[in-house]
Amino acid sequence: MDTQFLCDFIDNLLANNGLKLKRAIGVGLFLFNKLRNKAPNYILDNLKELDKLSLEKKKAILKEVKKFLEEQKKNPQTKSILPREERKPIDLFFKSIDSVKILSKTEKKTLKALGIETVYDALFYFPEKYEDKRLNNWIKTAKVGEKVALKVRVQEVRKLNDGKYTFEVICSDGTGTLSLKYRYKNTSFAYRAFKRGLEIVVYGKLKSYKGEKYMVHPEVKTVNSEELGKILPVYYVRKKGELQEISSKTKQKRIRRALTALSSTLYKFFPEYLPDYLLEKYSFPDISLCIKELHSPEDISVKALNSFSDLYHKRVIYDELFTFQLALLLKKRELRKEKAPKINVDYEYIKNFIKDLPFNLTNAQERVINQILSDLSKETPMNRLLQGDVGSGKTIVAIITALAVVKSGFQVAVMVPTEILAHQHFKKFSELLKERGINVALLTGSLTPSQKRSVYRHTKEGNIHVLVGTHALIQEKVEFKKLGYVIIDEQHRFGVLQRKLLLEKGKGFYPHCLVMSATPIPRTLALAMYGDLEISIIDELPPGRKEVRTKLFFESEKEKVYEKIREELEKGNKVYVIYPLIEESEKLNLKAATEEYAKWQKLFPDKKVYLLHGKMPDKEKLKVMEEFKKEGDILVSTTVIEVGIDVPEATIMVIEDAHRFGLSQLHQLRGRVGRSDRKAYCYLIVPDELKKENNESLKRLRIFVKTTDGFKIAEEDLKLRGPGELIGVSQSGYFGFRIANLARSQDRALLTVARKDAEELIDNNPDLKGLDTLKKLILYKYGKKLDLSSVA
Repeated sequence: MDTQFLCDFIDNLLANNGLKLKRAIGVGLFLFNKLRNKAPNYILDNLKELDKLSLEKKKAILKEVKKFLEEQKKNPQTKSILPREERKPIDLFFKSIDSVKILSKTEKKTLKALGIETVYDALFYFPEKYEDKRLNNWIKTAKVGEKVALKVRVQEVRKLNDGKYTFEVICSDGTGTLSLKYRYKNTSFAYRAFKRGLEIVVYGKLKSYKGEKYMVHPEVKTVNSEELGKILPVYYVRKKGELQEISSKTKQKRIRRALTALSSTLYKFFPEYLPDYLLEKYSFPDISLCIKELHSPEDISVKALNSFSDLYHKRVIYDELFTFQLALLLKKRELRKEKAPKINVDYEYIKNFIKDLPFNLTNAQERVINQILSDLSKETPMNRLLQGDVGSGKTIVAIITALAVVKSGFQVAVMVPTEILAHQHFKKFSELLKERGINVALLTGSLTPSQKRSVYRHTKEGNIHVLVGTHALIQEKVEFKKLGYVIIDEQHRFGVLQRKLLLEKGKGFYPHCLVMSATPIPRTLALAMYGDLEISIIDELPPGRKEVRTKLFFESEKEKVYEKIREELEKGNKVYVIYPLIEESEKLNLKAATEEYAKWQKLFPDKKVYLLHGKMPDKEKLKVMEEFKKEGDILVSTTVIEVGIDVPEATIMVIEDAHRFGLSQLHQLRGRVGRSDRKAYCYLIVPDELKKENNESLKRLRIFVKTTDGFKIAEEDLKLRGPGELIGVSQSGYFGFRIANLARSQDRALLTVARKDAEELIDNNPDLKGLDTLKKLILYKYGKKLDLSSVA
């Protein structure tokens, strides 16, 4: 590309107020062909349209092109993108970080401590925020409330005793005065460190009080520090791990050095993988430019970078969501090729069973049962997610559909995350199915070896029709004679691969699969997590279920709570008391639980108080729950009381330190009471210090008090705390998202767009022909996680 020639060409067109440009034809197309694969997409898009625009717009665009060309002249490497045919195959970037020669041993070790294993991982380990250390501000013009770097000269050091700060350093830059305020007890060093006339650069949040501009404990640098004059990336570092011994400044320096060296050397060789029509549709910059600009930004607004709203961020966030949705859709397509057992549903038999139930089904339950039965009678595997609010009656749907499968001669496996839940499901399934001659068995880790052997034998011989269990079900020893249906409760506690292991026990058939989610999941998140499943929703509660009244109390108002508890206990009702887990320490948790248990025993000496905590063996937990059901009054627990636990007499749920729980967790807990026709209450207790104005936790809890709609609560939780809260932290990592964050509304909007684009691409090009690089990237990221073996 002859940069100088193109600059002269544009100057010529712009001369005499654009006289030649006015008459010229085909300028846009000429420049477009010259700059194709070299200029960013937004420039190329404007050039394509140039000939149709007004003279003023043409002039503005050509000035922009000239600015780009001038930058090329200054530093030809800066913005240049290699033509696609000169770039490297993507497989090279999937190689181990150890294969990179430009990194030192220490740098490689640093990157590995961040979980970076390959060159691709490193290039896509983008900063979590940016600091603007460019020296383009003056005291007079710098905006209050923003973080700025200012070059100043020290005028004097003053001692302060206003109770807030111990000394201040008065500085100036010729346009105004700035005070640096400090809280150190020993102030003698200040006179040595801040000598009059010393030139320094300070970086911090600019504040103002009565016209005086000041910073509190700013970063102070010498004027020749290598950090200055640029936008500095700041990378996320896990709190625990190998790097925790090193100071955070040293950590950042090392990471920055390694990632900048790598990205600035390799970015131009990284191949473009998105189809051209999508790049054009959204005016996205080339992926190699995104890698370069996000690790070493130059002329981008720091505000845009930190809100992830610049075009480079938008592009990589879209890519993550798009490739994940493509992977899910490929998985969905792959499943359709599998052969499932065709269930001959005996509708008359099912109708009679429903008629004999001691309660009526809701319309929503009937609708969902019909959807599932219709799927079961086909030869393509059902893969359906069943969602419903707490207490909406998902278990009965599972029982009725399981009955249809057993009646047709196939076995059913029901997998749940905990032993308590397994026992409860076993009890419910047995109660309703044994009169129909259906054998239900239980398989958990705490069975004796001989009990387990018996279960294995009868399952293999087909004598057991419904097997309920924990992840013990996926062990190799478990063999089914004719597995036709797999029901998985509380999906997000199981990885996709665990689900796969169970589904592989179908012997020649691919069993139908129903996943039941106990937590209502907002539509966006359901799309992200379960894009490969069809979705059914039970959107009404059984008649007669009373709404749980929720109230917020401060510590100082606890006496009112105790009075209410006494009233309920006198009526023969039961009470749950929940304490949050303190993640840092198991010992502390145990101590807290035991102390609180003793406190409740003193408060209610004539009542039976039980204690349940996470460290108890499963057998003991079961024993406590059974005793509490039979004769207990108060259950004090540190664990979130198991989802699905059913004690109809429980009418009060007291949640201590409620501000430490996510809204969806609180909603689950609230769902443990009000499981009968008795009035039920949920009391949230929080410390008095939360009374301070505008407390975020209090705002969240007030949302919770007002609504009992689980879907609304889940939507709020997603906005406030991100997906990790709703689906378990490990699960949000499971998406493989490095930069997309569904707690941001802009990313949720992008997810919907990415899903639509992924569907269109799969519809038009199901085998991704001509998109080998994209295909390889999807397999690298999701091949194992989603078991996309046949896609390869």
